[in-house]
Amino acid sequence: MKTILSHMHVNYSEYQYYLTLSPEEQVSYLFDIYSAEQQKYAGIDLGTFFESVRQTIIQEEAAEHEQIDFMPYGSDDIKDVERVDVLIDDENIMIESNSLKALRHVVYKFVETGYILRRDLLLEKSFRKDKITKYLRIFRIIDFSTGLCFN
Repeated sequence: MKTILSHMHVNYSEYQYYLTLSPEEQVSYLFDIYSAEQQKYAGIDLGTFFESVRQTIIQEEAAEHEQIDFMPYGSDDIKDVERVDVLIDDENIMIESNSLKALRHVVYKFVETGYILRRDLLLEKSFRKDKITKYLRIFRIIDFSTGLCFN
């Protein structure tokens, strides 16, 4: 069985960058690479992920003195509440909301977490007539990586 260290791969440009660092920074860089690789193989806990998205949106909206109410799935007040619906399968992520700001925030969180996404406009067109909210975005999942670069 391979360890996380055996899965780590450093390309030539990263190695050249590593050589320019001080010894303390080199150790820190090694820990960063290790934690990124650990996150890659640990996957994502969606409950914690969406709770962090919710908390970030609440903090941003409180700063702007706007109010977003979070309602459980299946509520009847879809048009009155700024809500984000996310559907995930093996190949696609569908995000629907009345708030473009909240929708973008969820997409950015997926990218920050390590999802490599591509917007699927053809699939969006097929769902456009059935949507119940103002905005609908469908993304094809290309891959899952370690998240944002630490450089």
